[in-house]
Amino acid sequence: MKRERKSFNKEFNLMAVELCQSVDSCKLQEQLIVWNKILAFQKTFLSSKFLPFRFLSIIIFLFHLLGNSELQAQRLSRDLNVSLLINQVGYMPKAEKLCITKGDRARTFEVIELETQQVVFTGTLKPNSGDFGEYLTGNFSALTQEGHYYVKSDTLRSYPFEISNDIYQSPMGLIVHYFSKQRCGPSATGYLSPCHIDDGIRLDNGKHQDVSGGWHDASDLRKWVGATIYGMIGLAKTYELSDGRQRDKILEELKWGNRYFLKMQEPDGYIMNYIGGDVKKHSDSNRWTDNEIGEEGGEVGFVKPNAGKSHHDMLIFGSNDDRVIQTDALGILGQYNFITAEALMARITKDIDDKYAQKCLEAAKKCFDWCRNSKDNNTPGTLGASIQASLELYKTTGKKTYKRFAIKQAARLQKLQSVNMGDEVSGFFFTNLSDDQPYKNVWNGCLEFISICDLIQTFPLHKDVSIWREMILNYSENYFSLMTKRNSFGIISFGLYTSKDPGGNRKIGKYWYRYFMQPELDWWVGINANLASAGIGMVKAAHVLDDREMMAQAQRQLDWIIGVNPFNSSTMVGVGHNHPKHFPGSSFYPLTPVIPGAVLNGLGGDHEDQPSIGDANWQISEYWTPMVSYTLWLMAELSGTNYE
Repeated sequence: MKRERKSFNKEFNLMAVELCQSVDSCKLQEQLIVWNKILAFQKTFLSSKFLPFRFLSIIIFLFHLLGNSELQAQRLSRDLNVSLLINQVGYMPKAEKLCITKGDRARTFEVIELETQQVVFTGTLKPNSGDFGEYLTGNFSALTQEGHYYVKSDTLRSYPFEISNDIYQSPMGLIVHYFSKQRCGPSATGYLSPCHIDDGIRLDNGKHQDVSGGWHDASDLRKWVGATIYGMIGLAKTYELSDGRQRDKILEELKWGNRYFLKMQEPDGYIMNYIGGDVKKHSDSNRWTDNEIGEEGGEVGFVKPNAGKSHHDMLIFGSNDDRVIQTDALGILGQYNFITAEALMARITKDIDDKYAQKCLEAAKKCFDWCRNSKDNNTPGTLGASIQASLELYKTTGKKTYKRFAIKQAARLQKLQSVNMGDEVSGFFFTNLSDDQPYKNVWNGCLEFISICDLIQTFPLHKDVSIWREMILNYSENYFSLMTKRNSFGIISFGLYTSKDPGGNRKIGKYWYRYFMQPELDWWVGINANLASAGIGMVKAAHVLDDREMMAQAQRQLDWIIGVNPFNSSTMVGVGHNHPKHFPGSSFYPLTPVIPGAVLNGLGGDHEDQPSIGDANWQISEYWTPMVSYTLWLMAELSGTNYE
């Protein structure tokens, strides 16, 4: 009897532990299997003399455990738990496909075809902790069949998504449409057209100069050349990568935007800075006007509005409300971006309108000559922009002058790259030769990395190809890959810091790092341009180095922008779900409407570098051209990729 009691206790205790584990795992099927074991066990020992008190006590305890489980009763809820994170647009058939959710214990997941409700893929969500906490990651990249699906794991599910070779055509078209709604001037599509036909009055001499056209830059009415020029680059790159379906609309938008940029070029070749921006103080020219060209003359100064709802001071000449052109030269990086845009336009339009193409090419060459005679600015961003500009001029003209310049600038850039130090993070670029601070720029993007990749693709037989390949490999493996592995989402950090912890206590080797700009700064924005431009670079690096994992890393940057983030939030308007609250502007009326296709600045971070979705603050929720353009360009790169 004593031996029988001991055997009973041992077997029953094992089943109790098993049932507790199944309850903890929240897997209904496992709970039912173990519970059936216990019921069978109960029948076997029903007549045992030692059963009653202890066995019944344990049964009551187990029922108490199960009272908190799904075995208690049919789950009844008015809601769905949509917490499995996926790219809310979808995926190319052979792209990497991840689903992510919070948690620290493995669980199964299924991918289900929407119309048939058939399970087409089964996998495991595996623990993948990182800087943002405990998460589970599932990989269903093996599913390549085009169709409409959702992911399910017990009571959790995802939003529906599509797998298609054309998956990004619709959101790309939406972005092109966004530019048409942001048109400034007498357009047929601008959201409050006509507007700013009277742009503008030169700050340096008070004379009227027509700089109408172009696009509003953000959730405002400013036309910063340095930021808005990315619209030209993103659209033109997309035009060249596209298969023709959207080319007519893209070209129409490019020509509208270019009205403004060509008008902003001075006889010396450089581009003026902006109109509608903050000439003397914040928002002094960020406003609507009466669309009537005023008389020239008078002194420039501030006046208070005497009509309307908005009360910010207005900077005007005399008594007319024409906006003031900041005639100073745009920064050198922006000048090179103008050259890139015009060289692209010349090539795109050569067979369509040769006269217009020549006008664009002459504008690019004239600005290039001005830049060559200007003081060098050898930051990585400027060097990258200069390489990009000279490459586009070379591809358009075939002239070796531009080839030599690109190669010379690449040699300068190489000197700024951190060398491989074994296990230490390296491959990033220092600010300049006299400043050992790692280079960071949240909105101009990764032009330095993109341009080195383009060098190899343009001059694959050049003697320096091995040097350029090593630069790409060093950046990709010893910086990008190392940093993206430190969080569950695979996104690249904003940058590295040397002097002190910028907040978050994140450190790799001797460097601190952050994913987001510090919210204590006077000026900061979300990270969408940083992610998208890095994604473009990794697509190009994947082609150069024939490394599919780099393509997967590029995909993860876009995934974050369109839903695979801790807020399950798409930061592209008109696409996906749970968008950050709308920021409509603040110093003019009517305000900026919700415009489908806009890409927001992107999620920000708190002092501890944890993600923040904000509360309609401009740093996160405002539309901005660099974010829009780099996201469009990244979609185009991924759409044109052969994943074999």
